[in-house]
Amino acid sequence: MRAVILATLLSLHSIAAQAQGEALAELPRVYLDTKMPASSGATINVPAGGDLQAALNRAKPCDVIALANGATFSGNFILPNKPGACWIVIRPADMNGVPAEGTRMSPAIAAAVNLPKILSTTNLGAFMTADGAHHYRFVALEVSVPATIANTGLLRLGTSYETTPAQMPHDFVLDRMYIHGTPTGTNRRCVSLNGASSAVIDSYISDCHEQGADAQAVAGWSGPGPFKIVNNYLEASGENINWGGGDPRIKGLIPSDIEIRRNHFFKPTSWKGKWLVKNLFEIKNAQRVLIEGNVFENNWQDGQGGSAIVLKSVNQQGTCTWCVAKDITFRLNVIRNTGSGFALTGHDVGAQSVMTRVTITDNILSMIDVAPFNGDGRGFLVNNNPIDLVIAHNTVLDATNSAITFGGPATDPPVRMVFRDNIISGGQYGVKGPGLGTAATLSAFMPGGFRNNLVITADGSGYSSTAIVQSANAVGFTSRADLRLNASSRYRGRASDGKDPGADVAAVLSAIAGVVVP
Repeated sequence: MRAVILATLLSLHSIAAQAQGEALAELPRVYLDTKMPASSGATINVPAGGDLQAALNRAKPCDVIALANGATFSGNFILPNKPGACWIVIRPADMNGVPAEGTRMSPAIAAAVNLPKILSTTNLGAFMTADGAHHYRFVALEVSVPATIANTGLLRLGTSYETTPAQMPHDFVLDRMYIHGTPTGTNRRCVSLNGASSAVIDSYISDCHEQGADAQAVAGWSGPGPFKIVNNYLEASGENINWGGGDPRIKGLIPSDIEIRRNHFFKPTSWKGKWLVKNLFEIKNAQRVLIEGNVFENNWQDGQGGSAIVLKSVNQQGTCTWCVAKDITFRLNVIRNTGSGFALTGHDVGAQSVMTRVTITDNILSMIDVAPFNGDGRGFLVNNNPIDLVIAHNTVLDATNSAITFGGPATDPPVRMVFRDNIISGGQYGVKGPGLGTAATLSAFMPGGFRNNLVITADGSGYSSTAIVQSANAVGFTSRADLRLNASSRYRGRASDGKDPGADVAAVLSAIAGVVVP
């Protein structure tokens, strides 16, 4: 029933957008099926003190490698390239107590089940891939590293040095895994996805952090996709998830068809001043990405201005002239406790690549630039002419600086940017351009694209085709905890599509139900 409700809602929004001539982002063309495969081969039992690499070398497609519960296997293990397309499953010998498919792993469950532990013994991965390795499924394993070792990548699916498609590893699933660094150690990257057809599901990934460089829970820059990141807890200091940032060695490669749903993105406040913090989610090179039903929590100004979400097209190292950020759909998410909201950049200065077709709808943002989550205090920062940027039906509260700030010259504005039917705090400056007031900014950067919004600001000057309220209390929210408009709100039905302005709160709450696990 939930899928039908959301499909109906999004279909209506799509129809409304098309009726207004808006170019919406294309959704992923491929969604990975990660249902547990049947095992028809042999079971290879590896006892405590056994040789895990020998078991990996010996295993045939369809086999199960069963690791002794409570045993620790230390090393840097290579996944060999095997013939055929049947999965090799690596799991605990005793699966009693392991949560069912679709249920997230946690540290408490990992301890209770006494999961097998794989420890990297160097700065390299605990698991790494041979050229062309494929069809490995990891189930309910604990992967970590001693605090004394500064690790740069705990689990590496692909090397990022592949130069031909034949070298590209593919078909991996990380299922109900507990992957973590240590509270005091340097752990730059917990999972690298640089192959094809890879998924991280129902897993708990934590303590991915570093002081002198960006650290990620999940990152990919050199794999074509498709990718699936669903129902995980993701904790990292630099970017909890990052796509792009390194130039692929295969010409024309763009990470594509990426599904990111029902994840809890989180940074502990105890990290403040200890590890380098940037944002919760970032794209530099990717296309056809769906970010839906996630909860993004806790971000502050440190290495950057505190934006929770950073989307931009970047030719990072000067060799990726084809790099793009294209067809990105960001919908039905909650973002809270952040120094700033979205930072959206069409291209870096002098770059050929341009961000195209980004659709941001039905999201709730709150507690922006509220201590200890201080930052730039913007709802949206828009730089360097993105093309076909649609921001509609979002509820954005507590922005202290501005609803929207435009960077770059007025001679290089966004192309066909639309900002409609949102409820948004105006902050101190409302809509702000370089040296321009609200009216002049709207005229220069978004002519005709700013309409039917409900702006919360004490200064109503300069706006057109919109409504102004003096405070959040005047909007007519049911409550601060329930941001639906109440029956007496004068703004009900005032959106350009006849709906209420702001996010569809019921749909958002349905999409994130169960994402934050107590």
